[in-house]
Amino acid sequence: MVLGAEGAARLVRRAARRRADGSRGLWARGAWRRLVQACAEGDPAVQEAVRAMAADLPEADVQELLAAAPTEPADAAAYLALIGQSAQSRALDPDGSLLALSYRGASAEERSALRDAMSGLGILDVLRVLAGQGSQQGDFTSLDEHERTYLVEKLADRHDWDRLWSLTLLMPLPEAVRTADEFGDWRPSGEDDRRVFEALRAADWNAVTKFVDSLVGAGSLNSIPRTRISLTDPDEQSISVHHLDFALDGTQLAFAGRGTGHCAGIVDLDSLTLVWLDDDLPHPAQRIAHVGSDAMIFVARKQIHYADESGTVELATQPGEVRGVKRIAGDRAFIVTARDPEVPTAWTVFVGCSGGRLTDSGAVRGRGYLDPRPCTVDAEGRLIAVAGETDIVVADLADSAVNKLIRPKIWNVNMRHAAISPSVLACGTVPGGLHVWHEPLTTSQAPITTRPWTYGTSPIHLAWSPALDRFLAVTGTHLQLLDVPPTPDTPMPEDPVSEQIPLLADNPRARARCAQVSPRGDLLAVGALEKGTVDIYLLTALTLRPFIADPMGAMTHKDLTKVVAVMEHPVLNDMSRQALGLLRTCLEHRFRHDVGIGEAAGVAAPGDYEIELGELQERKRAAGTRT
Repeated sequence: MVLGAEGAARLVRRAARRRADGSRGLWARGAWRRLVQACAEGDPAVQEAVRAMAADLPEADVQELLAAAPTEPADAAAYLALIGQSAQSRALDPDGSLLALSYRGASAEERSALRDAMSGLGILDVLRVLAGQGSQQGDFTSLDEHERTYLVEKLADRHDWDRLWSLTLLMPLPEAVRTADEFGDWRPSGEDDRRVFEALRAADWNAVTKFVDSLVGAGSLNSIPRTRISLTDPDEQSISVHHLDFALDGTQLAFAGRGTGHCAGIVDLDSLTLVWLDDDLPHPAQRIAHVGSDAMIFVARKQIHYADESGTVELATQPGEVRGVKRIAGDRAFIVTARDPEVPTAWTVFVGCSGGRLTDSGAVRGRGYLDPRPCTVDAEGRLIAVAGETDIVVADLADSAVNKLIRPKIWNVNMRHAAISPSVLACGTVPGGLHVWHEPLTTSQAPITTRPWTYGTSPIHLAWSPALDRFLAVTGTHLQLLDVPPTPDTPMPEDPVSEQIPLLADNPRARARCAQVSPRGDLLAVGALEKGTVDIYLLTALTLRPFIADPMGAMTHKDLTKVVAVMEHPVLNDMSRQALGLLRTCLEHRFRHDVGIGEAAGVAAPGDYEIELGELQERKRAAGTRT
């Protein structure tokens, strides 16, 4: 039975009673035996009480305590520390390796007690256990935040700045920034160390912490790096955007909206400036598609228009009612789902290029009654899917393969969105249903159906992200990450929405009017969260989530490669770029150090940076051979 602090204090008082000759009486001997037994059983309160009086214990008492020590060396080292026998602890464990082993296997409560106990053993012993002696990096990165804080305080009290600096670059980035303020006027000796040190000192701890916490979704913070574009027409009237579409390579964004009048244009995402704007459209652009070469296709009052910097023109061929336009593979190539002008009751898929004529692709002709609702194209612009009122058709434009899919058992005509991955077609309905077909170009199976949304909360956009390797949904207020299995062998979760990320956390009432994920899946554009704005979210920042809050000492070359890729994306906002730039600086410095000590670079996972580091190592070996 664990005694607790009060019970341990009472037992100590009883055991301390002595007769006139200095010996213990019957009750005192019984209390002492209970103390020794409780110490051996690991009672933390009793061990703390015995540690407090360790200096005053007679040799006979010490010997009884030592006799009760565990037989396992690591456990014995911890036991000796916990009962305050520092001399015996050093004799058994001169380099602290046994304590380190015991510490790593202890619970959080036991670790806390060990830290308190080790304070009496001298700072070097504490450091050997917490920071590690033979494998400094591995031991230190396994510590939790409280342990790292404890260690920083001890090193700072001792003014052991060299040791503290060597550990700073192994900490999580926000802790490293905070720790940099502990050094006062001290500076590291090496030039590159000083450069990294000054970068940490100059960083804004609040901004770095907010970036990391927001990206990992800590507490109430949960967001993705966002850059806002404010759109205005020549009269400086805000443009309210209602349609968006990315260029195939994600470097431009086409939009349609209304400022002083109806307008459409293209934004360059490298410079966040307008490439061109046509603000004199006689009618609103209802559907748009960026087709490359600074050009777009849009539908206005049933007429299809081609627009670029040279102006806007109607296509020579005009079908009947148009339901959708999408970019496909090829120079300024696109498809149009529309009524056949020659057979008004039939719907078909036309293929067009630039300002030329439209031709019937034949992809859906003769495939039943197809009244197209959503239409989607894969990331390569080759595979298309058209969901109609009663039928769904998937076609490969490159080899003319076509598959008419089996309808869901419960079919709702209000199909709203469709998205296609290399192995899955997903369709969302207005009432909130989600239908999933695996291998849609060849399957003869009925879809898997779930209902992740309720009526009125269904997404405004559904997309496949190659960059994240998952489906995404965008509602008026949130980005949703969907868990859709790539094969039918894996069961579909009852609720495939695994996470929701607010689009505008500081304004939860804001509602998006439109949204679009880029073909590569690295960007999300959201229109009209606030009047005259388009917000661009860098989705690849989510690839940093698994490690961004971890100690930098646990990060690999692959992690650094991901950091650099996100940091160098032109749409990243300044605060995020500064935080990731600081992380990059720290990691590059640490990896150079790993190469300098020999073996550490070899254990890191392979990545873009490992090639360069390996070459440097080979040059060093070659130089050593020549000498």
